Amino acid sequence: MQWPSSTNKHRRGRPHVYSPTVILRCFVARVWFRLDSNNALHIFLNMDCPYNRKLALACGLVSIPCRRTFDRRLKTISTDVKERISTMGYLFVTERLADPTITAIDSTLLKAKGHLWHKSSMKKGAVPRSGIDTDARW
Repeated sequence: MQWPSSTNKHRRGRPHVYSPTVILRCFVARVWFRLDSNNALHIFLNMDCPYNRKLALACGLVSIPCRRTFDRRLKTISTDVKERISTMGYLFVTERLADPTITAIDSTLLKAKGHLWHKSSMKKGAVPRSGIDTDARW
């Protein structure tokens, strides 16, 4: 998926070393691995592990940019993000960097379906009415 070409070819400043697609891929990796900052992304990609090197190559990185590059460039990405993220997710699955059959949940409280099962009834092992979710706990 190509980025739209810039309308101003002769802009001031140093030209970008990393394309917007590469920076977006790094951002998707940051979201995917739940890294909380650009610094954490930089440290993660710099780790000397085979998996991390494979991920950096899948993102299109030959060398790892500095953290400040991530800070500056991730601010500029704003158009077509949802479509590009889904494309990158597909790339991660085809490169076997992610397994779409695995689902993870966090410790967020989920509301149990049905009526409340009181602690005294739990201790007795009695279900006083139908529709109580017996797997739910406080």
